[in-house]
Amino acid sequence: MTRLPEIAGLAAGLLLAFTGRAEAQMPCPADPMVEASLIADHQSVVPGQTFTAGLRLVMPEGWHTYWRNPGDSGEATQIVWDLPESVSAGAFTWPAPEVFPFGPLANYGYAWDVVLPVELTVAEDARPGPLLISGEARWLVCEDICVPECAQVSAFLEIGDEAAPDRRGAGLIARALEQSPQADETVEAALERAGDEVIVTLTGLDTDAIRNARYFPYSAMVLDHAAAQTVSTEAGGIAIRTAVSGRGTGNENGEGIIAFETRVDGRWVQRAVEIDPRRGQLFEVEGVVAAAPVSLGGLAWSLVLAVLGGLILNLMPCVFPVLSIKALGFVQRAHGHEAELRRHGLIFLAGVLSAFVGLALVLAFVKAAGGTVGWGFQLQSPLIVAILALVMLAIGLNLLGVFEIGTSLQGLGGKWASAEGDAGAFMTGLLAVVVAAPCIGPFAAGALGLALAQPGYFIVAVSAAMGLGLALPYLILSFFPSLLRFLPKPGAWMIRFKQFLAFPMMGAAVWLVWVLSFQAGSAGVLFVLIAALSFGFIVWALKESGVLGKVAAVFGALALIGSLAAVTQADVPSIEQRAQAWSPARVAELRAEGTPIFVEFTAAWCVSCQVNKQVTLNSGAVRQAFERTGVVELVADWTNHDDAIAREIRSHGAAGVPLYVVYPADGGEPVVLPPVISPDMIVEALETAAG
Repeated sequence: MTRLPEIAGLAAGLLLAFTGRAEAQMPCPADPMVEASLIADHQSVVPGQTFTAGLRLVMPEGWHTYWRNPGDSGEATQIVWDLPESVSAGAFTWPAPEVFPFGPLANYGYAWDVVLPVELTVAEDARPGPLLISGEARWLVCEDICVPECAQVSAFLEIGDEAAPDRRGAGLIARALEQSPQADETVEAALERAGDEVIVTLTGLDTDAIRNARYFPYSAMVLDHAAAQTVSTEAGGIAIRTAVSGRGTGNENGEGIIAFETRVDGRWVQRAVEIDPRRGQLFEVEGVVAAAPVSLGGLAWSLVLAVLGGLILNLMPCVFPVLSIKALGFVQRAHGHEAELRRHGLIFLAGVLSAFVGLALVLAFVKAAGGTVGWGFQLQSPLIVAILALVMLAIGLNLLGVFEIGTSLQGLGGKWASAEGDAGAFMTGLLAVVVAAPCIGPFAAGALGLALAQPGYFIVAVSAAMGLGLALPYLILSFFPSLLRFLPKPGAWMIRFKQFLAFPMMGAAVWLVWVLSFQAGSAGVLFVLIAALSFGFIVWALKESGVLGKVAAVFGALALIGSLAAVTQADVPSIEQRAQAWSPARVAELRAEGTPIFVEFTAAWCVSCQVNKQVTLNSGAVRQAFERTGVVELVADWTNHDDAIAREIRSHGAAGVPLYVVYPADGGEPVVLPPVISPDMIVEALETAAG
């Protein structure tokens, strides 16, 4: 156990070799440690029959392979089938695993001998004759080190007029199926996270006839795999308590199995049932207070923070270009009709609220489905980033007078860009939110972090309050136009001001193309520039009268659509980091070594992240502090969607990026820093973490 860091590093390297894209080319060893074979419960089958085969792995003493959820490390066994067209295969049925502790970690898997059953179906029109089922099995076998292995396995059967069992194969497969989880409608389970504990309650099992019950989740991020599980008999049934995962809650639904021993014919045998805690109701467990939804006072405080956070969004650099368009609308109407000004203010508010509530509903839906997504997710799509870049460019060109309001397609863009009309006010509100959402200020971060851990209605309410804060200054100006009377009378200066606002818009387009370079590489940038060229061609063609101009515009539109489609197919490049790449395994490894860690959760589309990086994290004082303290710097780049990063962000009570987490060398609880950081704050945090 003293060689844990070296062993973990070696295992990680071997695991990459085992699971990478080149795994199909990995030669299988001539003499693997694990003896692999393919067995079947029949030696003869008939057309249309479903029979069961089994991948059997026999391991040397002290070595083990892995379950479908390997735990803290490892890789589940796989098989790549090579079957006749008349035969189709299902998925593995996984017998209940064992626990293999390894220092502060634990893995789930099998020792000695395991059979993984899988159902195969013979087509109705299969011809009689010999039947060969084969494939390449791949597994990871570990002791103190881990070795990826593979082997070709096969079994010979016969397709005939009558089915005949294979007694030896059927016996081995039957034993594996007995130890596999069974669906039992009488067993009801529920799961709750209460503080640092996970509590699973079960009803429907005979508490007097079972022993050594243990919960195995299908998700690797639900609980601390190495922690002890305490089983107690309560008034309502059985309760299993264990420690929550320090790496995030992952799939909070908690589907998995309960493995236990029960008496059969006077002896204890291994059995398991499959559970879906979403269907059950948690009963009261002595000494445990289940986590309750936030109180009414907590909701009110969150709404106040959200309104303040929305107000601060007006000062964020990512939203300024769009809101400057709204400012232009006020300038143009400063001396106009007050009723029109109020109407446009309310319509702008409606656009903002529609966008915020829409984003919140998507988050609530994904959360209810057990998925992981965070605030600002819309800019994780290269296609959306490319479209927004074109929209910003189009608005900038319109403000410069390259094309004016007309009756064609450009009329819509011009009307939107200059914020004229009810549609323009509404669309400006929508666009402001789509671009502004990733910029989470200090107050909004706390409110959204709490909201994402609550039911869907809470997420929607906090998001709507944030939208109200964003639109509030413009709403106030709409209802109190006397505040605008200090502006000079309309004149030539308004034309210059309108043209000046084109440059923030085109600057936003430049920023979005830069974000796209991280998501889709140089190819993505090329395609979005081609799309911009096509847009310019469309504008030029629509100025020409006659059929020729319209035909040319159609060809330009086809080129624009094709370019945007190509953006979605561009390869995602690897991002060079000045620090090490973050992963849960790397954090666990460094913590086991007693090494202090600084984790930067960032994204290219997060302007606040980039400002913090350039102004604070890249400053001389901070770089010297990293070298002096020996704190290891990890970067979790969330530019593209990543479930693991999203779960980790949620586990720290945050809603999005920027997020900065410091792990002290003494193994204490991680410290979450505020989203707005300074060099002195980081230096102090690093020195404290290093002791």
